[in-house]
Amino acid sequence: MEQQPRRLYIFTGKGGVGKTTLARTFVKYLTEHDHEAVYLTFKNQAMGETSAGSSERMHEGVKEIALDLEESARGYIERRLNSKMIGSWIVKTPFFRALINMVPGFSYLIYLGKILEMGKENPRLIVVLDAPASGHALTMVESTTNFKQIFESGIVFDDATKMLGRLNDPSYTKIHVVSLPSLMSWQEAQELRSGLRERTPVEVDITVNNCLYPLLEGKFEEVPQGLREKALNEKRLVEEHQADMQCILPHSLGNDTKSIESDLVGSLSKLI
Repeated sequence: MEQQPRRLYIFTGKGGVGKTTLARTFVKYLTEHDHEAVYLTFKNQAMGETSAGSSERMHEGVKEIALDLEESARGYIERRLNSKMIGSWIVKTPFFRALINMVPGFSYLIYLGKILEMGKENPRLIVVLDAPASGHALTMVESTTNFKQIFESGIVFDDATKMLGRLNDPSYTKIHVVSLPSLMSWQEAQELRSGLRERTPVEVDITVNNCLYPLLEGKFEEVPQGLREKALNEKRLVEEHQADMQCILPHSLGNDTKSIESDLVGSLSKLI
């Protein structure tokens, strides 16, 4: 691996584009190249949603962490006030819970604080975040900027400034927008990339996932018409927009997650 990896990778896109499998496989790729990496998700977006707290496990060679909002918020307040008792009490108050649920992006500020804490505790750790759907990704990127503007001084302002510095540092963060090789999915990915680029200076690239046509190259006449048309449409899309696609990943013939990840892992060097 020639290029030094970033510390935070964010995978986002519409539901069903394969970003979860891709993010997990990228963690596996990093691990195979002697980097310490973790696959990260958010369990909930609002206080009060049912959760048993954050969880951590090793699954098929990938370290997975699912962060819980209430636990992350409690930990943040405990650290800032240096008191577990007060932190636990504040998080349980109706005002605090309503504040997090009402103010757009507050939950992401809490989560981003936890991610930066993980990076501070382990300077070698690379976090690969399987972000919520497209609209949530935009809100997440905006959240630290919004809070920096709302709180012009104080602890929250200082913390938001630090988070904004990391989130907007091209050497620290990179965002991957995942798309399928269809016109609608591609247009949605372009819109999302444009929205993210307006909000952050970090690298934002599109990866086109699950392309069928490379497997059928030279065999188009041998497959059913519907499949042939789909593959040819994919090929035309890629040929027209290839300059805007950072990575083009072929369809996997694997019949389970492990097989699919094994097919993909050798093609992910461009995502660094």
